[in-house]
Amino acid sequence: MGWAVLAYVLASIGIGLWAARRVRTSQDFLLASRRLPLLWSVSLLFSTWFGAETILGASETFARGGLLAVIEDPFGSALCLLLVGVWLARPFYRLPVRTFGDFYAMHFGPWTERLATALMIFSYFGWIAAQLVALGQALSYFSGASLTLTIPLATLLLLSYTFWGGLWSVAAVDLAQNVVIIVGLMLLVFFLPESWWNEVHRLPEGFLRFTPPAEGHRWAEYIAAWMIIGLGSLPQQDMYQRVAAARSETTAVRAGIVAAVLYLTIGLLPLIGGMCVRLYHPEWLKGESAVSPILYLVERYLPAWGQWLFWGALISAIMSSASGGLLAPAALLSENLFARWHRFAGLWKARVSLLLVSLACALLALYEQNIYELVAESSIFSLVTLFWPMVVGLHAPRWRSPVGAIGSMLFGLAVYYLAKAAHTALPPMLYGFFAGLVAYGIGVLVERVLTFRSR
Repeated sequence: MGWAVLAYVLASIGIGLWAARRVRTSQDFLLASRRLPLLWSVSLLFSTWFGAETILGASETFARGGLLAVIEDPFGSALCLLLVGVWLARPFYRLPVRTFGDFYAMHFGPWTERLATALMIFSYFGWIAAQLVALGQALSYFSGASLTLTIPLATLLLLSYTFWGGLWSVAAVDLAQNVVIIVGLMLLVFFLPESWWNEVHRLPEGFLRFTPPAEGHRWAEYIAAWMIIGLGSLPQQDMYQRVAAARSETTAVRAGIVAAVLYLTIGLLPLIGGMCVRLYHPEWLKGESAVSPILYLVERYLPAWGQWLFWGALISAIMSSASGGLLAPAALLSENLFARWHRFAGLWKARVSLLLVSLACALLALYEQNIYELVAESSIFSLVTLFWPMVVGLHAPRWRSPVGAIGSMLFGLAVYYLAKAAHTALPPMLYGFFAGLVAYGIGVLVERVLTFRSR
């Protein structure tokens, strides 16, 4: 089976290299020439998060903690895609910019752009590292090698086609791989014990509860879980990049809505696998293991050819999410931080930036290997820093303020980490989120007072 999986990976790389023939300029590399049709756009948006955290991380978290433990993903992720379709796709698509860092420059000035760009780049590291950990786990499972060896190998596999084809390669590989993802996950559910739906009553009380009991701070934690990816991933370069790559505004809107429905539907399949682990093999959840229990489930119940398809689905999801994720901070690094570096052409600046981001994420993946935690921290970081300036920049032109935007980013981030260190009763991200709003308002007042006095 190892050879079959290797052949599948090589085929995916071949598709990416085939699509790379379209790349001639940095716009082709970063935005796929803004020519993606609906099916390609849906596939690209669906693949934004449908990777390690959904198949491996969320399934294990669900098996351990029940439905309330996985509100963040897949439910919060589906919410984010829906909000993109109904709220942000049109204003994003109309922006006359190449990166989301340019958006902050256009509305708040160059200093805000530099800070926002640095924050966005940093926020991606945990997300991409989670995908590298998962792909490293898959390679480790087949080869028996340690993660210390397989994580660098996983990074090289992703770079093999992304380095040459950028978003064109990512979109082409996603389109082919998403078919395998859906078939592989449906196959897993099909081969699980036939009576699993009749055994639901054996689950612990409240395991399938979708809303929390009205006690303590449970509702605050519940709302925070919806917000982590649901709102935290909106003010991000990859979201703007995937929307702007569509061939029309209408295509971008439809793609967001369809991708949300698809994500929620397919995202429930790994949870069924996690529930079967809890029902039939709770011993797999004892202690810590470098291998997700859902992989043992696959080995136990699927025939050899079915295991090959599932591994294809898993590797597809990881490669799709990770390769697209790598491009987002690379675009910001190339177009915003290296914009004045004229020694290399724009296309090669983008490629060099991709190499630097890949190296940083690989090092983080070697240091921290908890997939679900890596993803959560990444989205929280952007929520407490970038959300409020994005909302004001898009919808409240009278209240745009560089002082307010910078204050919101810095104060929201500081309050979040202070609350986290203090182990507050409420989720720390809520303190950071609302502190960012308060800081923005104070910044607006300060700027207007100073402007009035200078007249």
